[in-house]
Amino acid sequence: MRLRTDCGTENGLMAALHCSLRSEHGDEFAGTKSHMYGTSTANQRIESWWSYFRKQRSQFWMDLFGDLRERHLFNGSYLHICLVRFCFLDVLQKELDEYKQFWNTHTIRPVRQSQCPSGKPEAMYHVPHSFTEVWFEEVFNVHSR
Repeated sequence: MRLRTDCGTENGLMAALHCSLRSEHGDEFAGTKSHMYGTSTANQRIESWWSYFRKQRSQFWMDLFGDLRERHLFNGSYLHICLVRFCFLDVLQKELDEYKQFWNTHTIRPVRQSQCPSGKPEAMYHVPHSFTEVWFEEVFNVHSR
């Protein structure tokens, strides 16, 4: 299996882990061949989600924390990090939980010429056999090496 990601900062570790986990497989996509970087246009759904999430939720917080840094009210020290966590962690978690609930209960519309399943993400996760007959689970035994 080959994993394709864009060059976003969140993908470097994932690419390294994927290549490492597949390093001893014997197929044509083993090791470093198991990952490739590409343009994000190949994954419009997740790019759309990130764009929506940023506009609706995260941009406010990014601006707020950036403003604190620019005004020298946050310097990245251990104390400042602890204070920001104390002041904002519960509020941020509440917002993330609300957004997760909103997203997981919205309906993904069916798309012609696409093999992507449609439905509500929450139901698709908990009852996958109702949406697709393909099961992608692969058992991994950490003690087999």
